[in-house]
Order: sequence, then structure tokens, then C-alpha cells
Amino acid sequence: MGTETAATATGPTRVYVTGADGLLGTALREALAQGGDRWLVHGVSKADFDIADADAVDRSVAAFRPHVVVHTAAHAIVDDCEREPALALRVNVAGVRNVVAACRRTGARLVHLSSDYVFDGAHVPSGGYREEDVPCPLNVYGLTKLAGERQCALLGAAGLSVRTSWLFGGDNPGVDNVLAALVKARRGEPAAHIADQYSRPTCTADLAEALVRLLAAPEPVSGTLHIANEGTASWYEVALALRELYPDMPEPKPLSTAEAGFAGERPRDSTLATGRLAGLGVRLPHWRDALQRYCRTLDAAEATGARGRQGRRP
Repeated sequence: MGTETAATATGPTRVYVTGADGLLGTALREALAQGGDRWLVHGVSKADFDIADADAVDRSVAAFRPHVVVHTAAHAIVDDCEREPALALRVNVAGVRNVVAACRRTGARLVHLSSDYVFDGAHVPSGGYREEDVPCPLNVYGLTKLAGERQCALLGAAGLSVRTSWLFGGDNPGVDNVLAALVKARRGEPAAHIADQYSRPTCTADLAEALVRLLAAPEPVSGTLHIANEGTASWYEVALALRELYPDMPEPKPLSTAEAGFAGERPRDSTLATGRLAGLGVRLPHWRDALQRYCRTLDAAEATGARGRQGRRP
């Protein structure tokens, strides 16, 4: 990918983003672009090199000399991780280890993206899991994300692991449950959604904005931090909210995790508490508000595309 923004003589903060073409990486680059020349951004993706190639990671990071690395690259398809644990370990553990080593050599801070799936969801504390609660992953994906957190912690005050949950807001229905539901709805296809698993649906645009605010903070944040939109829901409840916005879409059907036939276990309730985030002066809106904004963005893009197609007609 190898894209950069323009630098200025005033010395912008140099931000290196892995997984820059992914769901969150794309949103983060867009959010940083809003800051103008405050940020000098270099994004890399799988097309540039293998994150598990230590030499390639080291060369790339050293060449850019970042002040901070935001590591969003991951193998995040939970069932695929269960079926191919070696690949999950390669990307989610060895990849983080390589990024940590590169940060140590260059003196860069690291923001590592982790997951609510480090928790088992069996006994959720009131208000959700806090950063200090003991993780207990149920599946390979959760185990590898926790291992990545442990790697990041080796940087001490220069490392921050951000746990988030149930991302939506992109343009790939293969990895975005909300967009997948809308694509099926437009085809008139009824869809079933998990109704007995809960977490905090989080919009990538809101998460990216929060990350930018943390990067701009006068004092670096370290350790572990939970960032998620307000409100807990199941994906079935999210689908019901979508139907309120699009009454013509087929009525969603509830599905249990037992009926879904997942390759790995899922936590029943992995709601993250965001009290530490609030203490830093950052609060994300409710997921329903985020859902409405995302849908308005999709509708506007579709309307613009339709007008463009009409304009090209003879």
C-alpha cells in the first residue's frame, strides 16, 4: 500500500498504521487525514509484506521512523482461526512480536488493537468487563489476541493495548455484519442473526476518532484500554434496529449460537466497561446513534452513485 500524507517543516507526528486497508485501518487513516498536516501517516497492508516476516517489518518501520505505530493488522475471522491455529499464531502473535521489536529499535510507541474475545463471558461484572479483570479466552482467536497483548506489554509505558468489540462501518460485507445484513435485505433475502450473544457494537469511525484523540493527548496512554460505543446488544437486536431504519427489509430471524454451528466457542456476554476511557475525557455515542450515521453515509453514497450512473447515460 505504502501511502503517505504530505509532511511539513513544523514536524508532524509520524504515525505508522498496519492493516491500513482493513476495516479499522481505513477508518483510522480517514480520521487522521482530517487533522491536516498535524499527522504524517504511512499505511501498510498485507500487499506490502507479511507481518510475520520480522526482517520486512523491521526494515519498513525503520525506514519511516514513526513516533507511534498503530497495529490494526490481524487474522480476525474467528472460525478461520479455529480451523487454522498456526496461521492465527503467525499473524496475531508472531506479527505483534515483530512490531514490538521494531518499535523497541526505533523508540516508537505502540497502540495494539485487541478484542473483547479475551474474556469468556461467563460471569460479567456489573457494567461490563474492566481492564483489570482476568482474561479467559474461549477460542483460538481470543487466545492469540491475549498473547498479542502480552507482547505489547513488554514495551512498558510505550505500549497500549486497546480492546474493542463487534466492529462495523466498512465497505466489505465479508467482515462487517451490519453491511452484510443490508446487502441481504436489498436482495430481499431473510437473514438470521445471533440472539443469545451480547457485546457492544462499535462503529469504526467512532473508534478511529477516539484513537486520534488519544494520539493527540499530551501524556501518552499505556497499559490496557477499552474503547467501544455505548450500549450492549445482540446482533439480532442490531438487525431489528436496522429494520426500524429500513421498514421494507425482511424481518430478521433470531438464531442461537448452538444453531449457528460455529467452529469455536463464543463468549455469551463480552461487554466491555469503558470507565477508564471516560476518565480520559473520551466518550463514544450509543451504538444506535452510530448505526444511524453509518446508514446515512451508505444511503448518501448510494444516491451519489445512482446520480453518477444516470449522468453517464446517453
